[in-house]
Amino acid sequence: MKNVSERLASGPGDTRSLPPRYWILYTAFMALVLVILPIVQRRAMPSYDMRSYESATRIAGFPLFASGPAPVAIIAVGVRPRGVIAIGGLALGVIAVGGLAMGGLAIGGISLGFFALAGLAVGWRAVGGGAIGYRAFGGVAVGGYAYAGNGVAYGYHEACGRQKEKLFG
Repeated sequence: MKNVSERLASGPGDTRSLPPRYWILYTAFMALVLVILPIVQRRAMPSYDMRSYESATRIAGFPLFASGPAPVAIIAVGVRPRGVIAIGGLALGVIAVGGLAMGGLAIGGISLGFFALAGLAVGWRAVGGGAIGYRAFGGVAVGGYAYAGNGVAYGYHEACGRQKEKLFG
């Protein structure tokens, strides 16, 4: 497995081929994601209109759990959820998990929050492929204290990343 990792990390200039079992697993995974999961989803949820649900239990006037297109609850699951714990496409909450997440702890594709973990993370503490924040860690990190490992870092107080000479040659 270490060899596969090294080959994938080496980039397109590496001409060594991957083992056949890698391609078998890759093809099986893609078939699962692209073919089998949509079939299962159509059978499990025959109508795609998302019905709203709110639990009868209330805390501070908000339902404990709600789901639907735009739920508001302590625990909200849906397309545009808002709550203490929000899970969905456009999540807004103390703990937000989604494609676009905003909140105290934001986890998603693009995240904005106090602690952000994402492909593009913006926050006081940001971790991701592209990280912008006071303390940023990622492939491309920009902030007060930026750490990029083998990536590019630009920090106001401190930066740790690959040297410019190694990036271009």
